[in-house]
Parts: sequence; C-alpha cells; structure tokens
Amino acid sequence: MHTCGKGTHIILLHKKIMNRRKLLKQTGLLTISSLLPFSAVKAFNPSQKLTTASIGHFRFKLGDLEMIVVTDGHIFINPTQPIFAPGISKERLQAALKDNFITDDAIDAAINILVIIKGERIILVDTGSGSALGNNSGHFLKNLQAAGIQPEKVTDILITHLHIDHIGGILKEQGEPVFKNAIYHLPEVEHNFWMSQNPDFSKSKNPASPVDSIKLARKIVNAIADRLHLFAFGSTLFECIKAEQADGHTPGHPLLTIFSNGKYLNHIVDIVHTPLLLSHPEWGTQWDTDFEKGVHTRQQVLRALSLSKQLVMSCHLPWPGLGYIVSDKIGYRWAPLAVSTPQFYES
Repeated sequence: MHTCGKGTHIILLHKKIMNRRKLLKQTGLLTISSLLPFSAVKAFNPSQKLTTASIGHFRFKLGDLEMIVVTDGHIFINPTQPIFAPGISKERLQAALKDNFITDDAIDAAINILVIIKGERIILVDTGSGSALGNNSGHFLKNLQAAGIQPEKVTDILITHLHIDHIGGILKEQGEPVFKNAIYHLPEVEHNFWMSQNPDFSKSKNPASPVDSIKLARKIVNAIADRLHLFAFGSTLFECIKAEQADGHTPGHPLLTIFSNGKYLNHIVDIVHTPLLLSHPEWGTQWDTDFEKGVHTRQQVLRALSLSKQLVMSCHLPWPGLGYIVSDKIGYRWAPLAVSTPQFYES
C-alpha cells in the first residue's frame, strides 16, 4: 500500500526539476536542454558501442542506373599502427585521431560493396571477404539476398583488385563458385602482377611476407579462369564504367567513374581506408604494395575530387561509403552524403 499521496509525488517531482534546472543554468546548458526531451539530456560516453541498423543495404539512383550499396561487415584494426601511419610518432597520431573524433587507438573500416543494375545486367563491384576474416565480415551474400538479388541472377563481377576483402566472397568454403552465371572482369595489370612468378612487394612498408595473399589470389584466378575477362585501363565497361589506373595500393588498382544520363559517381575503392588518411594522405598504410606510389596516387585523386565536387564512393569509409571529398586546412575531410531517408536516394 502506498503511503505517499498524489500531491506529495508532484512536490517531489517539482523539486527534482527545479534542482536540475538550477544545475543546467549554472553550466550554461539550460537553453539547449529546454529544446530536448527530459530523458534525452544525458552525457554520451564514447566508449559505449553504437548499435547498427538491421538493414544491410542502401538503394539510390544514378541517372538511369539503379544502385545498391550492400554491407559485408567491417574490419577492426587495433591498434592503429603500424598498419596505418607507419613511422609516425605516437603524439602526432593521437592528435590526428582526436581531430577525426576517433576516440580509441583503433580503426574500424567498413566493407561497402556496390551493386549496379543496368537493364538485365546485375553488376557487382567486388564480393566481400567470404569466410576469410571472421564474424565481423562475410555478410555480403545474405545482405545481397535481403536486397532481393539471388546469386544466380548476377551477370557480371568487376574485381577491383585481388585482396581478400574484395575476392573472398567469390568461392564457397568447398571451392564452388557462389555466382554460377557471372562473368568476371579484372584489370590485366592486376592479373599479371599476382600471377607472375615473383610478385614484387619490396616497396611496401609491411615486413611480413604476403604468401597467403598470393596463394589466395592465384586460387581465385585459377578457379574463374574460364569465365575471366581481362581489361586494359582506359576501357569503358558495360557502357557505364570508365576504369583508370590508380596504382599504389596494388599495381592494378583502379579508379572507377560510373556514369549515366549526366550523373557521375567516382568509386575510389581502396585509395582511402579511413578518414585518418584524408586528413593525412601522406601517412599511408602497410597494405599498399608500393607505399610511396600509394601516397602520390592518394594525393592526386583527393585533390581532383575535392575540385570536381562529384559524388564519391569508398569501400572502407563509414557506411554506406557515399559522400564528398572536401579540402581542409591540412589535408582533406569526408562530407557524408546527406540523405533524408535511409531507404532511397536519387542523384
């Protein structure tokens, strides 16, 4: 049985509100807090993990093309060095992480896969990591199906480069192809590098031998050899994608310009993996086959895109990897695409 009457409840509540208003007034937060629900004004703890949306794809239009970004998951790199910013002092790195609102010494890189629907063609730009990188990734296939696309309906797969998070989803664990009816398209330069007798990694800043990466690349290429089309840079694919060489990350790494009806999307693939390399493009990553070339290409591409102000897609910048490159005081920054609905955006 309650011993406190309704009037007592109101008095107690009034005292709590007045005490809270007094505190907010003292700290200068009263004006802001008055615009928010009572329960919304609470400190945000950066260490709290944010929940992700259940939807695994994002649809938009580019001219006459239907486009879908599908998530494969993410890659968590902890600590940041030496994979990113090798050789940079801890003090400079920590300052840059803070400037980019990265609260921990870690990089969480998205894996964004682009799907292009052009008439009867369904074109994948890469396939994600499959089962190769653990539970954080390998979700592309189920999210593709959730978007209404069955693997047997895929007609073409454009392989940007032969790294595991881009080709791991091509084969099932038993070695069978996931996309049974697809034709594969790969830059000839990229093919020749990985299939050569001794791929040269001497200009990388990764001291470890990439034996496993070489084995995987050759396994995938051999498995799809009868359905593989090699193309030269400067080619136009599917009458809607211009492929230009943007090497450094790998020798055959592309920059893709997707176009339709006067609209453009610049897919930079792995030229940038994190906003950290936008603010400091010269810091680079051990993942680049040729470190100095990777820095040079990154600086050139970022400058061009900041001037063009055209829409950009990245495989690894925050989901869904769509936005704009903006010139900043030191380097560049990422301006995410502003969308009024998470379901659909028309360019």
